[in-house]
Amino acid sequence: MARETHGAVLVLAHGEGAGRVYVFLPAQPAVSGYVPIVFFHHGWQGMNPKNFGALIDHLAREGQVVIYPVYQQSAKTSPQVIVGNAAAADRDALALLSARAIWPDPARILYIGYSMGAAISLDLALHPARFGLPAPRALVLMAPGDAPAVATGPAGRPIIGNLRLLPRTLPVAVMAGEQDTQIGLPTARAVFARLCQIYPDRRVLMVLPGDSRDGVTVHAGHGSPGAPDSRYDFPLTDENFPVLLQGQQSFPASVSLNQLDFYGYWKVIDALAGSLATGALPAAVFGHGDPAELYLGTWPDGTPFKPIRLENPCR
Repeated sequence: MARETHGAVLVLAHGEGAGRVYVFLPAQPAVSGYVPIVFFHHGWQGMNPKNFGALIDHLAREGQVVIYPVYQQSAKTSPQVIVGNAAAADRDALALLSARAIWPDPARILYIGYSMGAAISLDLALHPARFGLPAPRALVLMAPGDAPAVATGPAGRPIIGNLRLLPRTLPVAVMAGEQDTQIGLPTARAVFARLCQIYPDRRVLMVLPGDSRDGVTVHAGHGSPGAPDSRYDFPLTDENFPVLLQGQQSFPASVSLNQLDFYGYWKVIDALAGSLATGALPAAVFGHGDPAELYLGTWPDGTPFKPIRLENPCR
C-alpha cells in the first residue's frame, strides 16, 4: 500500500496473562517524539493479535504506534473487569513508550474496537481522564458487542456506559456486516441510537454487504473485520520479545481479507487516522451517501462489489 512508509514493525510486549499488552512500533525508520497512537481493543478471546495481524501491520507501517491490550486470560474472565484490565494495560504501554522517548500526540489518538473491544473503547472514551488515558479524537467500532453476548448472570450485565455523555464533536464510525445478525448489527444499531447527540456530520452507521460472483462468496458476518497474518501469532506463553517483522509486498491470502477490509473497514480507519493530521472530516467516512463512501471495490473481472448501505437510527 502506498501509505506504508516504514519497512518493518517492532513488536514489544509487557506483562503477563490478562495484564499483557503488545505494542507495535513503526521501524525502518524508527519513530520518536510525539506520534499518532491507535488503541486497538480486540474481541472476546482475541488475546492473540494474529487475527488482526494484517491490519496492525498496515497501521504500524503507516507510521502509527498500535497498542493492543490482552485484557483477559481466557473465556473465564468476567466481562465486568475487562475495561479496567484494558485501561491498565494501555497505561503500561504508554509507560513503555515513554521510556523510549515516545509520547502520544494528543491530536492524533484513534480508538478502534471490535466486538467486545467496541464496548471497551466506548467506556474508555467516556472517561479517559479517569482511566489515565489520552482522549480519542475519533472512534471506529467494528461489529460491536457487549457482555450479554458472551456471559450470563451477573457477569453478563451490559458494560457499555451512558453514551450520551460522549462529546458532541467526537467523530464516530460504527460498522457491521449485514449477515452479523446475532451480535454486530443489532448492537451497532442500538449503540448508534444512543449517539444521536453527536453532530450528524460526525457520526455514521455503515452496513457492509456480502456478495458472490463466479463461485466466490464474501461473507459479511461477525468475523468479517478479521485480517489474519500468521507472522503476528503471539500466544500468551511467548516471552521472546522484542520481535522485528519485515514488511512484505502484499498480505497473506485469506478468505477473511477481501473487499470488505480494503474498501470498507480499512478505508474508514485510514481515512479517520489521516484526518486527525489535518482536522478535516473525511468524505470517505462522513460523505452522506457519496459514491466514494459507499464503494467496496470490484471483483477481479471489474464488476462492482455491492455498495455499503447507510442507516440512521437517529431519524
